[in-house]
Amino acid sequence: MEGYMKKGPVTPGELRLAGLDLLARREHGSSELKTKLAKRFRQRGCDLNTVEQVTQQLIEEGLLSDERFAASRVRQLAGRGYGPSRIRNDLRQQRVEHLISDNMEEAFDSEVDWEAEATAVYEKKYGGAPIDGDWDARQRERGRRLRFMQYRGFSSDVSQNLVNKDDRGDQSPEDVE
Repeated sequence: MEGYMKKGPVTPGELRLAGLDLLARREHGSSELKTKLAKRFRQRGCDLNTVEQVTQQLIEEGLLSDERFAASRVRQLAGRGYGPSRIRNDLRQQRVEHLISDNMEEAFDSEVDWEAEATAVYEKKYGGAPIDGDWDARQRERGRRLRFMQYRGFSSDVSQNLVNKDDRGDQSPEDVE
């Protein structure tokens, strides 16, 4: 870390070493790496063109890849129990949304059984606890569960099916009089 504390103008070599240091820890997207390098060397008058050149050089050498970063991020978030909508949104925030092509969609559908993932997340959170109580209490609990599943990025259909399985009430407000 001593290289980051030097005084004077930043050299491309220093930027490259800092970039390699960050990439050694985990995959980064190109825009994320540019932001981190610019922030790290801001006090030393870091030139954004130099940062751009260094990141471009890392891309050309195959050390930095948005495709690898996106694939890694998809695996990471899917492993944490997030659904396709949440993953797409995260990739958009990471500025690699342009990589969400038809191939990425196929990877979503074929590599991961999203319904099984949603079921696992739902079971972990609610453990098969039924939705009991009067109509109003059941509707509140159904809403909570649906919001949770949609926050995690699963589709409305999948979320609705899971919640319907646990809803034990068969009374509608018209039946209660």
